[in-house]
Amino acid sequence: MDSFNVTFWNEVTSRGYCFSDDGTKFCEKLPIVVSSSGVWEKYLLPSGTWLLIWDYDLPRLEAVIFLVLCLWNFIYFLLKKIRLPVPRITSMMLAGAALSQTSLLPNDWLVQRIFFPDDLRPKVPDTVGAFAFVFYWFLEGVKMDVGMIKRTGSKAVFTGIVTVLFPIFTANIVFGSLRETGGKNLTGVEYRTIIFMQSISAFTGISRLIRDLEIDHSEFGRIVLSTAMVADATGVGINVVALFAWSDWRVSAVQGVGVVGFVIVLVWIFRPLMFLVVRRTPEERPVKEYVIYLIIILSFFSFEYLKMLHFFPAIGPFLLGLCVPHGPPLGSALIQKFESFNTGILLPLFLFFPMLQIDGPWLVEEVQKLRHYDGQMYEALNIIVVVSASKMFFTTIPPLLAKMPLTDSFVMSLILSNKGFVEMCYFMYAVEKKTLQVKSFTTLALMILFSSTVLPVVIHYLYDGSSRFICFQKRNLMSLKLGSEMKFLTCIHKSDHISGVINFLEQAFPLEDSLLTCNVLNLIELVGLDNPLFISHQMQKAEPGGRSYSTNVLIAFDEFKHFWKSITVELFTSISNPKYMHQEIYSLALDKQVSFIMLPFHKIWSLDHTTVVSDDVMRRNVNINVLSQAPCSVGVLVHRQKMVSAQKCEPIFKVCAIFVGGKDDREALAMGKHMMRNQKVRLTVLKLVPGTVVGMTTGWDQMLDTAELKETLRNSITPSEGEHNFVEYLEETVDDGSDTSRILLSIASAFDLFVVGRSSGMGTDVTRALSEWTEFDELGVIGDLLVSSDFPQRGSVLVVQQQQNVACR
Repeated sequence: MDSFNVTFWNEVTSRGYCFSDDGTKFCEKLPIVVSSSGVWEKYLLPSGTWLLIWDYDLPRLEAVIFLVLCLWNFIYFLLKKIRLPVPRITSMMLAGAALSQTSLLPNDWLVQRIFFPDDLRPKVPDTVGAFAFVFYWFLEGVKMDVGMIKRTGSKAVFTGIVTVLFPIFTANIVFGSLRETGGKNLTGVEYRTIIFMQSISAFTGISRLIRDLEIDHSEFGRIVLSTAMVADATGVGINVVALFAWSDWRVSAVQGVGVVGFVIVLVWIFRPLMFLVVRRTPEERPVKEYVIYLIIILSFFSFEYLKMLHFFPAIGPFLLGLCVPHGPPLGSALIQKFESFNTGILLPLFLFFPMLQIDGPWLVEEVQKLRHYDGQMYEALNIIVVVSASKMFFTTIPPLLAKMPLTDSFVMSLILSNKGFVEMCYFMYAVEKKTLQVKSFTTLALMILFSSTVLPVVIHYLYDGSSRFICFQKRNLMSLKLGSEMKFLTCIHKSDHISGVINFLEQAFPLEDSLLTCNVLNLIELVGLDNPLFISHQMQKAEPGGRSYSTNVLIAFDEFKHFWKSITVELFTSISNPKYMHQEIYSLALDKQVSFIMLPFHKIWSLDHTTVVSDDVMRRNVNINVLSQAPCSVGVLVHRQKMVSAQKCEPIFKVCAIFVGGKDDREALAMGKHMMRNQKVRLTVLKLVPGTVVGMTTGWDQMLDTAELKETLRNSITPSEGEHNFVEYLEETVDDGSDTSRILLSIASAFDLFVVGRSSGMGTDVTRALSEWTEFDELGVIGDLLVSSDFPQRGSVLVVQQQQNVACR
């Protein structure tokens, strides 16, 4: 007995817990020892009782996190290198599946000791993964815009209902009484669970898939998201009805009252409190830290509350997240603080460990049974195939009836049929509640892994997102006849851009007639939202005092439109990821058939024009992306001059068009030619002639250059006034870039605006030696020279690029 006590207490001292030989006694040391005592532990403890570093909770957690992160990132990197668009979450599951057979290794192997320790207490990595599970659902709710339901069209509603109900009806007809009695290997509850989960389309999973496929900013992506939202709501409704139908009415009544009360508290108490927090937070100031942590604590309470009611507990934090006002300052603060940490470090643990439970030898046996049409896997696959095939078939029909192309309709059905994180969570919950066998979970986990790996690849190769930005018409200023309608798209990132855009339009163009249509797109970075928003303000009245600077844009252009009643102004707001802002610009440009997109330069100067007060790399990347694939001509406006509003005085506006040759220079001349319709504009054409013919345009381009110059140099007659607008023509021969710089310096202070082509002089003597010092490639060599800090002039510069992407020229 004494030896037993010595052994017993030695185990407790070293391991922190111990069982007696007969298993009747359990003793645990509190507080739990999470790390070793260092190098002295071997000498402090009796021989044979000291532990390796992996036997302690903290080093084991660190080792597991390190191994999991390395493995799933390696798999994700490898798949990206072979150009397979597999989502990150799928890579996490693949990492777990790759190590699933480590449970079969000998107990003395290091990997076995780390991932499957001989410890009956709750595992710390599993607990951390469960923490990530709750966090994930809460943050998904925060990012979701509930108002999207109001913007859902009738076609999306019909498709969303069909994609859930019809597969369930089909499965009920095919499997009949098996839903109640069960089959040879599956119970009736398992039949109902698999049918339901294969029929639904989880919005959170679909939105993440669309985001990973980079189609969430397209019109097609928005339609799919709207449909998925309706399908998810339909699935929740069916689930609630099924729970009441298959449960005792007393239990169902208690559950119903508990859930309804929970929703009432969220909607009528919690959400108004959150709006109160937002109203009391000063503009441009962060939310108090205690509010953030209080909301996080409430998310875990909501999880436990739904679990106590025997509902799928993830609904609790998800509903709580829905009640948090999205966007700044509250929703964005939650996303910025926790999204990267949860998705990048904690969530992989949750997805990794369930995949470790895959039983390889059992799967081999079940695959062999498939040849005899027998086995648990065979029954599960029957349900999956029938429901998935009917879901894809019935989901394809409504979009086809709405005249969506067949390929897009089929891709839509594939997206709505995809299974991933949400389904995995539900099946794990079913195993925990013992309504799903562990062996059945193995089959379903593999099917989810197959779906989330193969379907994104198929969708990627079937759906060509870039084709929607192809323009089949010439949309540039050269193609417009003088006096015809000009359609502009002006982009605004910050309130500082408003005055520059308005003053440029007032001074450079004749606003007395109705030949100018200006579409204004206010671009806002997407923070704290899962889905991008595109808002048309045609029916919205702007009022002072609003929190968002979108209101400032509305007020400014409303006043502009009120003064110049003859022009057409349409206002839009796009809240999107900066990575995809250029796609929003493309879409609006195509929809409005504009000929010219005007972008603000990413730098903003102080009032005295001596220092840079804003230098936003994100806006520069947007400009570069727009220039690369724009469906029309593009101009980058560098506003470095305090222009006086044309509403207050009538100054002469002096414009210099720099011409060397090429399509961009011809587009710059066309811009100057359209400006000449304003009687207050005085245009000067400065032609820089290279000293040698190296790099000069020849053939057809040279003929077009000559023709455009002759057309511009003619006296332009304004029909409304009958007056002549003379063009001044200057021609200078240059041998290298130093001559170009000298000439431009000599006339720097004589003009209010320089208009130059982006590719002006490139490859010729005009820019020789200058190109090596170019800082901003999006402005071209001469444009970069005009805005450089060494250049003394502080006027405005408009760098023009002619339309590049035309399907048929």
